[in-house]
Amino acid sequence: MPLLIDVRKLRIINVLMESGAGNVADSLESLAGLDASVAVKSLSMVEPGDIPDDLGDERLFCASVKLTEPPYGYFVMTFGMQTAENVAEHMTGRAVDGKLNQFHESALQEMCNIFTSGFIDGLANTLGRSIEMGTPELEHGTGRELLAANLSHITDDSLAIVLDSQVDVTEPRREFRIRIFLVPDPGAFVNVLDHLEVEDIRTEEPDVAGL
Repeated sequence: MPLLIDVRKLRIINVLMESGAGNVADSLESLAGLDASVAVKSLSMVEPGDIPDDLGDERLFCASVKLTEPPYGYFVMTFGMQTAENVAEHMTGRAVDGKLNQFHESALQEMCNIFTSGFIDGLANTLGRSIEMGTPELEHGTGRELLAANLSHITDDSLAIVLDSQVDVTEPRREFRIRIFLVPDPGAFVNVLDHLEVEDIRTEEPDVAGL
Protein backbone atom coordinates (compact mmCIF):
# COMPACT_ATOMS: atom_id res chain seq x y z
CA MET A 1 0.00 0.00 0.00
CA PRO A 2 1.49 3.40 -0.97
CA LEU A 3 2.53 5.73 1.82
CA LEU A 4 -0.10 8.41 2.44
CA ILE A 5 1.06 11.89 3.45
CA ASP A 6 -1.31 14.44 4.98
CA VAL A 7 -1.56 17.23 2.39
CA ARG A 8 -1.05 19.75 5.20
CA LYS A 9 2.42 18.28 5.74
CA LEU A 10 3.62 18.74 2.15
CA ARG A 11 4.95 22.22 2.90
CA ILE A 12 7.04 20.74 5.70
CA ILE A 13 8.64 18.36 3.20
CA ASN A 14 9.42 21.34 0.96
CA VAL A 15 11.02 23.20 3.87
CA LEU A 16 13.14 20.19 4.82
CA MET A 17 14.42 19.68 1.28
CA GLU A 18 15.05 23.42 0.82
CA SER A 19 17.04 23.47 4.05
CA GLY A 20 19.11 20.48 2.98
CA ALA A 21 19.90 22.03 -0.40
CA GLY A 22 20.66 25.41 1.13
CA ASN A 23 23.12 23.90 3.58
CA VAL A 24 24.98 22.29 0.66
CA ALA A 25 25.97 25.77 -0.53
CA ASP A 26 27.31 26.60 2.94
CA SER A 27 29.26 23.33 3.04
CA LEU A 28 30.77 23.93 -0.38
CA GLU A 29 32.07 27.30 0.79
CA SER A 30 33.41 26.15 4.16
CA LEU A 31 34.86 22.78 3.09
CA ALA A 32 35.82 23.30 -0.56
CA GLY A 33 36.29 27.06 -0.75
CA LEU A 34 33.63 27.35 -3.47
CA ASP A 35 31.41 30.43 -3.64
CA ALA A 36 28.28 28.68 -4.85
CA SER A 37 24.51 28.95 -4.89
CA VAL A 38 22.03 26.07 -5.11
CA ALA A 39 18.90 26.45 -7.22
CA VAL A 40 16.13 23.89 -6.71
CA LYS A 41 14.69 23.22 -10.17
CA SER A 42 11.96 20.79 -9.16
CA LEU A 43 10.72 18.78 -6.21
CA SER A 44 8.50 15.73 -6.58
CA MET A 45 7.42 12.56 -4.80
CA VAL A 46 7.40 9.22 -6.61
CA GLU A 47 7.33 5.51 -5.90
CA PRO A 48 10.92 4.21 -5.57
CA GLY A 49 10.23 1.38 -8.02
CA ASP A 50 9.65 3.90 -10.82
CA ILE A 51 13.05 5.59 -10.47
CA PRO A 52 15.31 3.08 -12.32
CA ASP A 53 13.15 3.20 -15.46
CA ASP A 54 12.92 6.98 -15.23
CA LEU A 55 16.73 7.28 -15.29
CA GLY A 56 17.02 4.71 -18.05
CA ASP A 57 20.31 3.68 -19.64
CA GLU A 58 22.18 6.97 -19.43
CA ARG A 59 25.54 6.45 -17.75
CA LEU A 60 25.70 8.30 -14.45
CA PHE A 61 27.66 8.62 -11.25
CA CYS A 62 25.79 7.67 -8.11
CA ALA A 63 26.55 8.03 -4.40
CA SER A 64 24.35 6.49 -1.73
CA VAL A 65 24.37 6.36 2.05
CA LYS A 66 22.19 4.77 4.72
CA LEU A 67 20.69 6.97 7.44
CA THR A 68 20.95 5.30 10.84
CA GLU A 69 18.65 7.70 12.71
CA PRO A 70 15.12 9.02 11.98
CA PRO A 71 13.84 9.38 9.35
CA TYR A 72 16.15 6.43 8.52
CA GLY A 73 16.10 5.15 4.95
CA TYR A 74 18.55 6.14 2.22
CA PHE A 75 20.02 9.21 0.59
CA VAL A 76 21.06 8.84 -3.07
CA MET A 77 22.53 11.44 -5.41
CA THR A 78 23.22 11.13 -9.14
CA PHE A 79 24.99 13.29 -11.71
CA GLY A 80 26.09 12.94 -15.32
CA MET A 81 29.51 12.93 -16.94
CA GLN A 82 29.52 16.65 -17.71
CA THR A 83 28.99 17.52 -14.06
CA ALA A 84 31.60 14.92 -13.06
CA GLU A 85 34.16 16.57 -15.35
CA ASN A 86 33.29 20.06 -14.11
CA VAL A 87 33.63 18.97 -10.48
CA ALA A 88 36.88 17.08 -11.10
CA GLU A 89 38.51 19.92 -13.02
CA HIS A 90 37.43 22.53 -10.50
CA MET A 91 38.58 20.53 -7.46
CA THR A 92 41.94 19.41 -8.90
CA GLY A 93 42.84 22.20 -11.31
CA ARG A 94 43.60 19.49 -13.89
CA ALA A 95 41.71 19.16 -17.16
CA VAL A 96 39.88 15.92 -17.94
CA ASP A 97 41.41 14.58 -21.14
CA GLY A 98 39.03 11.88 -22.32
CA LYS A 99 38.70 10.02 -19.01
CA LEU A 100 38.90 10.65 -15.29
CA ASN A 101 42.18 9.82 -13.57
CA GLN A 102 42.75 8.85 -9.94
CA PHE A 103 42.98 12.48 -8.82
CA HIS A 104 39.70 13.30 -10.52
CA GLU A 105 37.94 10.32 -8.96
CA SER A 106 39.22 11.26 -5.50
CA ALA A 107 37.87 14.77 -6.04
CA LEU A 108 34.48 13.37 -7.01
CA GLN A 109 34.39 11.26 -3.86
CA GLU A 110 35.24 14.30 -1.75
CA MET A 111 32.52 16.36 -3.41
CA CYS A 112 30.01 13.56 -2.79
CA ASN A 113 31.02 13.57 0.89
CA ILE A 114 30.49 17.34 1.08
CA PHE A 115 27.14 17.20 -0.69
CA THR A 116 25.86 14.34 1.42
CA SER A 117 26.97 15.69 4.78
CA GLY A 118 25.80 19.19 3.85
CA PHE A 119 22.35 18.03 2.83
CA ILE A 120 21.79 15.68 5.77
CA ASP A 121 23.13 18.24 8.24
CA GLY A 122 20.68 20.75 6.78
CA LEU A 123 17.81 18.33 7.41
CA ALA A 124 19.04 17.58 10.92
CA ASN A 125 19.43 21.24 11.85
CA THR A 126 15.92 21.99 10.67
CA LEU A 127 14.52 19.05 12.61
CA GLY A 128 16.53 19.99 15.68
CA ARG A 129 18.16 16.57 15.94
CA SER A 130 21.20 14.64 14.75
CA ILE A 131 21.07 12.19 11.84
CA GLU A 132 23.91 9.67 11.78
CA MET A 133 25.00 8.17 8.47
CA GLY A 134 27.80 6.21 6.87
CA THR A 135 30.21 7.24 4.11
CA PRO A 136 28.66 7.55 0.64
CA GLU A 137 29.83 5.02 -1.92
CA LEU A 138 30.57 6.43 -5.38
CA GLU A 139 29.61 4.19 -8.32
CA HIS A 140 29.45 4.55 -12.11
CA GLY A 141 27.05 2.80 -14.47
CA THR A 142 23.65 3.17 -16.09
CA GLY A 143 21.02 4.96 -14.06
CA ARG A 144 18.73 1.96 -14.34
CA GLU A 145 21.30 -0.49 -12.95
CA LEU A 146 22.58 1.79 -10.19
CA LEU A 147 19.19 2.78 -8.79
CA ALA A 148 17.75 -0.72 -9.11
CA ALA A 149 20.64 -2.00 -6.99
CA ASN A 150 20.48 0.83 -4.45
CA LEU A 151 16.71 0.62 -4.02
CA SER A 152 16.28 -3.17 -4.24
CA HIS A 153 15.61 -3.49 -0.50
CA ILE A 154 13.07 -0.64 -0.31
CA THR A 155 9.54 -1.67 0.68
CA ASP A 156 6.50 -1.11 -1.54
CA ASP A 157 4.99 1.42 0.86
CA SER A 158 8.02 3.70 0.71
CA LEU A 159 8.05 7.15 -0.84
CA ALA A 160 10.95 8.76 -2.69
CA ILE A 161 11.39 12.53 -2.58
CA VAL A 162 13.21 13.66 -5.73
CA LEU A 163 15.07 16.96 -5.82
CA ASP A 164 16.54 18.30 -9.08
CA SER A 165 19.13 20.94 -8.25
CA GLN A 166 21.69 23.10 -10.01
CA VAL A 167 24.83 24.30 -8.26
CA ASP A 168 26.30 27.47 -9.74
CA VAL A 169 29.91 28.23 -8.86
CA THR A 170 30.74 31.91 -9.13
CA GLU A 171 34.43 31.86 -10.03
CA PRO A 172 35.41 30.35 -12.37
CA ARG A 173 31.94 30.03 -13.85
CA ARG A 174 30.85 26.40 -13.61
CA GLU A 175 27.60 24.52 -13.28
CA PHE A 176 26.95 21.24 -11.45
CA ARG A 177 23.63 19.48 -11.98
CA ILE A 178 22.80 17.12 -9.14
CA ARG A 179 19.74 14.95 -8.61
CA ILE A 180 18.92 13.93 -5.04
CA PHE A 181 16.69 11.07 -3.90
CA LEU A 182 15.66 10.87 -0.26
CA VAL A 183 13.90 7.57 0.51
CA PRO A 184 13.00 7.62 4.21
CA ASP A 185 11.60 4.74 6.23
CA PRO A 186 7.80 5.11 5.86
CA GLY A 187 6.86 4.76 9.53
CA ALA A 188 9.69 6.92 10.83
CA PHE A 189 9.02 9.62 8.25
CA VAL A 190 5.31 9.84 9.04
CA ASN A 191 6.17 10.00 12.74
CA VAL A 192 8.58 12.89 12.12
CA LEU A 193 5.98 14.78 10.07
CA ASP A 194 3.22 14.18 12.60
CA HIS A 195 5.25 15.95 15.27
CA LEU A 196 6.11 18.99 13.14
CA GLU A 197 4.39 22.13 11.96
CA VAL A 198 5.90 24.59 9.48
CA GLU A 199 6.02 27.38 12.06
CA ASP A 200 7.96 25.07 14.38
CA ILE A 201 10.87 24.53 12.03
CA ARG A 202 11.19 27.47 9.68
CA THR A 203 13.31 29.93 11.58
CA GLU A 204 15.03 31.54 8.59
CA GLU A 205 14.92 31.49 4.82
CA PRO A 206 17.36 28.93 3.36
CA ASP A 207 19.90 30.16 0.80
CA VAL A 208 18.13 28.48 -2.09
CA ALA A 209 16.71 29.83 -5.34
CA GLY A 210 14.06 28.26 -7.51
CA LEU A 211 11.17 27.45 -5.15
